[in-house]
Amino acid sequence: MNAFLKLTAFDLRLYLRDWITIFWVLVYPVLMLLLFGSMFGDSPSTIYPGGRYIDDYVPALCAMNVMSVSLFTLNINMITYRQNGILRRFRVTPIRKSAVLASHTVQGIFLIVAGAVEIVILAKLIWDVQLTAASLAAVIGSLLMGAIGFFSLGFALSGLVSTTGAASGLAMIVFFPMIFLSGIAMPLAMLPDVMQSISRWIPMTYYVDLVRGAWYGQPFTELGKELLVMAGFTITCCILALLLFRWENR
Repeated sequence: MNAFLKLTAFDLRLYLRDWITIFWVLVYPVLMLLLFGSMFGDSPSTIYPGGRYIDDYVPALCAMNVMSVSLFTLNINMITYRQNGILRRFRVTPIRKSAVLASHTVQGIFLIVAGAVEIVILAKLIWDVQLTAASLAAVIGSLLMGAIGFFSLGFALSGLVSTTGAASGLAMIVFFPMIFLSGIAMPLAMLPDVMQSISRWIPMTYYVDLVRGAWYGQPFTELGKELLVMAGFTITCCILALLLFRWENR
């Protein structure tokens, strides 16, 4: 346990020194919030009667931040560790690959919670979004429910390529279709029927619905389909992350 805590503290210091991490977790979501919020903030919600666009967008943006951390932070940093020989050094110690992945997962959880708090505070100050303590706890809980699956996706992708450049390209290929097909960039109701049909095959769509439901105070018992999809997605990605993990480039 002591070794794991030291590894976690070491990883966190490296993460916070990385400007790419800071941009994707703390800057990019704010830019998205200000852009789309200024355009549509007080427009009526197309999802929940009586709500506003900003009330739909804030939880979706928090969910997007989880994917950003997964694809642009955990994924790329894992490859950086491998390229720099850090993982190879870990291999000759008692540290197991599960401990390495768990350590990075802790970093990821810290980053998504920090990002969510930043987004909610900014939305409260500018658009006076309403959120009770119980709803905030439910939102963070729903974020964490899907975080393990998306983190594992990032770890799995890191095992498919050998350079950070290739990892960035692969992350872009995964990230942007999910943004536009999951109801984050724009409401699904605004998309053509064929794209709406495709969106139902994307796990991110169900993740966004899960976090939005928690934001609006829906009990988890009413979000069974979303929870089931995320459970299957998480199990699959966890298995892939362990199978594709590499200590060094071949």
